[in-house]
Amino acid sequence: MSSPLDRFRPDTAWRAYYPTGTNPWDVRRVAHLYRRTTGGATWAQLESGLQATPSELAAALVAGQGATAEARFNGEMAGVASRVDTIETLQAYVLHRLMHSPHPFRERMTLFWHNHFATSNAKIRNVRLMQIQYETLHRHALGRFDALLQDLTFDPAMIVWLDGNANKAGKPNENYAREVMELFSLGVGNYTEKDIQEAARALTGWSVEGAQAKFNPAEHDSGEKTIFGQTGHWTAGDVVRLCLCQPACATFMVRKLYRFLVSETAEPSAALLKPLEDGFRARNYDIAWLAGQMLQSWVFFSDAAIGQIVKSPVDYATGVMIALEGRPNLRELATLGQTLGQNLFSPPSVKGWDGGVAWINSATLLRRQNMAFDVTLGQQGIYRTDPARLASRHELSSDEALVTFFLRLFHQQTESTAVQSIVAQLQAERGSAAFPTDPDAVALNARSAAHLALVMPEFQLG
Repeated sequence: MSSPLDRFRPDTAWRAYYPTGTNPWDVRRVAHLYRRTTGGATWAQLESGLQATPSELAAALVAGQGATAEARFNGEMAGVASRVDTIETLQAYVLHRLMHSPHPFRERMTLFWHNHFATSNAKIRNVRLMQIQYETLHRHALGRFDALLQDLTFDPAMIVWLDGNANKAGKPNENYAREVMELFSLGVGNYTEKDIQEAARALTGWSVEGAQAKFNPAEHDSGEKTIFGQTGHWTAGDVVRLCLCQPACATFMVRKLYRFLVSETAEPSAALLKPLEDGFRARNYDIAWLAGQMLQSWVFFSDAAIGQIVKSPVDYATGVMIALEGRPNLRELATLGQTLGQNLFSPPSVKGWDGGVAWINSATLLRRQNMAFDVTLGQQGIYRTDPARLASRHELSSDEALVTFFLRLFHQQTESTAVQSIVAQLQAERGSAAFPTDPDAVALNARSAAHLALVMPEFQLG
């Protein structure tokens, strides 16, 4: 069976895309880049993005607004972080960062790592430990994967989550040893049961006291272990190093980042991903480099990638808020995420959320449609967003102008048939073909246009 990736050669697929007659730099591609890096875009961002080159915009979104702006924002957030005392306030804190940080791609990548190293407060029962882990993920989100894996191995929440407290000399617990290979670095089939057993011995002696990881030499198995065919008096740090030295590590991580940033539907061949794997390994697992290569590439800006990922509940909810320039109650937004199937800091298992089509079923789709209705109610709604305010700012007056604006804003669809279909629905709703002139009726019409654009199936895809 042919694949939309078949036309790409491995030696050119990941080079920087540039506009051509058949692949223009248009609002569809600008919005695609924003969705994958920040969750969504405002009208102003879509328009300004068109003025940059694809490579310039991709580099700017990966880099953020600069170290000074990020340091200032982090300073402002420090006081908020110190007051986090429940999982609900931690969720709200994370959503605020996603929507307002000068480096939103770092925030989005932090949530990617939260799902990769899926740890749940349902077992930890300690918000402070969950916050410490989040801060570690955030610090390394666009740094080096080797440093991230090292720090997560000694993370207090991770030690509790995968029973490191019970891993002692003479009675090794294999939970972390198994998951660090299967889920965190190598993938199934790239290790043996003997590797897991020996790695578990090397990981003995660590536990959590208060909010810190502690090493007790008396509970560590100091004997020789053989892992991946190498023998030595290995310790926990050696387990991480030996995993990172396996060729399968770069292969596993590149494929997982590809699925998150590029496409869930177009399966890449080993040959297509090899240039990324080689570069990732040669650059000591530089995450920002890998992300940057993907996000500026011909593959990324192709039909194999655009609209080929089902939006997660967080992406769906924050994307709506960003586009409508809303200031929602963040606790309400976090609660919405839970009802849609993504309860932050409580992934369903150590494998994290399945994502993809698993996000959508009859119940969650209905809830997404209910949210689309709620966010277009205006100021009386719980999300404090108002499409009518946007319409007024842009001086939109006719049905066609309103519909075209919201279709372009939400999913860049402006085909005449789609516009005409929603215009007809607007007219049917108000029982008249005439455009209203009363200010309240005009506002209601704008909100209806936004709602009808939001509930189109295309908006579920990013």
